Amino acid sequence: MTSDSSSPHVDQLDIGGYLLGALDPEATRRAEEHLAGCARCRAEVESLRTWADALGNVPDVMLLDGPPEDGDLLWQRTLRQIRGEAGDQRRRRHALTGVAAAVVASAVLGGVVLGPANDPAKDATAQPEPATPSVAADRPARSTSASDPVTGARLAVAVQPATGWVRVRATVSGIPQGQRCRLLVVARDGSTVLAGGWLVSERGAAEGVTLDGSALIDVAEIDSVRVETTDGMAYVSAKL
Repeated sequence: MTSDSSSPHVDQLDIGGYLLGALDPEATRRAEEHLAGCARCRAEVESLRTWADALGNVPDVMLLDGPPEDGDLLWQRTLRQIRGEAGDQRRRRHALTGVAAAVVASAVLGGVVLGPANDPAKDATAQPEPATPSVAADRPARSTSASDPVTGARLAVAVQPATGWVRVRATVSGIPQGQRCRLLVVARDGSTVLAGGWLVSERGAAEGVTLDGSALIDVAEIDSVRVETTDGMAYVSAKL
């Protein structure tokens, strides 16, 4: 065939099927014969081949459910749009880019994209349980109480060992309203670790106060627990 503008391109050549390799042998032969004599169709095929190759390179795993059902129709609409463009080659390429990109997006979104988050083997793997605070379950809480005959203050305290630190629960009474107090854990070497602090209220002065705290000290190093004011006045101390 020899022809250019006189050839009935749309009827004689299924460019979409040719590029996608979907034609039967006889139709493929006719298409190749037509392209051999038609410069216009050859140029059109070359302009579309890049996108056809891109679609061909979409991994099968991304199309787990197969390509979109209207994939062929979308290709035909693409070809009709390009053939209907009366502008120059640049405008035709811009139109093709937008529609062909839609084909790629449709192909990808039509399937199931697989990745680490969807890997069944990984989903089946047992996940570690959330970390929980490290408490020495085999070391029971230690408790003690004391009162000071001079100040009249009383202290009852329980110390729950954890790994390298302790939880402290103390009930303190007999301290006047308005005093700014600290709960101190005293180590065997005489050093102290702050476990909490409070301001004695009117109710606290009358009924006492219970507070929960913690101290960064191993239970084996504790000698006693002491209550004193922020000015350093000791009210009561209980040996553990």
